[in-house]
Amino acid sequence: MKRKFVLGGGALLAVAATVAFVYGGHVGASTEEADAGAGAEAPQGPPPAPVAVAKAERRSLAPRADTPGAVVSTRDSLVAAATSGKIEWVAEVGAEVDEGAVIARIEQADAKFTRDDQAAAVRRLRARADYLDSLYQRYLGLEEAGESEASMDEMRSNRDEALQALAQAEVALQRAETNLERTIVRAPFAGRVVSQEVQIGEFANPGSQLIRLVDTHRLEVTARAPAGLTRNIKPGDAITVANGAENLDATVRAVVPVGDERSRMLEVRLELPEDTAWYIGSAVRVNLPSAAPRIVTAVPRDALILRADRISVYVIGEDNLAKRVDVELGAAEGGFIEVIGEVESGDNVVIRGGERLRDGQAVTMSQTPLIEPTA
Repeated sequence: MKRKFVLGGGALLAVAATVAFVYGGHVGASTEEADAGAGAEAPQGPPPAPVAVAKAERRSLAPRADTPGAVVSTRDSLVAAATSGKIEWVAEVGAEVDEGAVIARIEQADAKFTRDDQAAAVRRLRARADYLDSLYQRYLGLEEAGESEASMDEMRSNRDEALQALAQAEVALQRAETNLERTIVRAPFAGRVVSQEVQIGEFANPGSQLIRLVDTHRLEVTARAPAGLTRNIKPGDAITVANGAENLDATVRAVVPVGDERSRMLEVRLELPEDTAWYIGSAVRVNLPSAAPRIVTAVPRDALILRADRISVYVIGEDNLAKRVDVELGAAEGGFIEVIGEVESGDNVVIRGGERLRDGQAVTMSQTPLIEPTA
């Protein structure tokens, strides 16, 4: 019985040693992993976001209001006949013509007959005037031979009447030649034929409208605005005009100081650049100043972050951290707009990359716009 007890104790010791080895190895491994974890650095946050920035600045801006307007030509003419006759030909609608080009012809037969008749009358009266003048000169030489003074006066009177009749006939001939020339109707300026007001075969009288001719290259904008708006503009001012999505700067040519008695509106005329390809009659929006300019803090329009319930900009501080600042908007002109809020002149405001920023996020700044990646 004693031998069996010794063997049982040895087996027990072996089992205990095995358990201690396994447990000790597990504890050692866990301790090493814990030590390794304690020695490692904490996980890092996202890298600084790249953004493009611009400076907020002090600018002279004025509040503005859009006024409807229309594109018109500086020369839009209903060309009329200057003589009478049957229409032989008129230029086609849409034809582009140069200044002086033929745009209509009136039958010339009657005008030629009148011109020829007057030319014959001039020749006849010139011959009579020449004869009476030579006869008078001959009698002047005979005055000392006893020719009576009464006879000399009669000869002088006959000659003078013939000269006056000749002068009247020459004027009538010039009128007949002018009427003949007027049977050829020419364009008073370069433009495009917009409509035919008369057809071939119809009879035209002086003043009858033949063709509507429009200069499609020299364009203006006409707008009617309340007197309160027109007080803040003068000839030479640059005004933004919008035609759909296209904007350009027009120059104020005139503010017509005569208003409509009922609407109290004044007309403003603005010159468009020569290369403007807008259609005549197009509806446009004219952005007129509604008050005198004032000095304000302004930022590029691209700096605005627009949300349903707020408008804000991101200002980058000296620590290169983005701070979201809520603002109110004021006057705008060109690419700049007034902001009212905690934005000062000289602040760096984000103009590219702001849509992905978070308040307090670190950034890297660039003074040139970033190229957005394509999808």
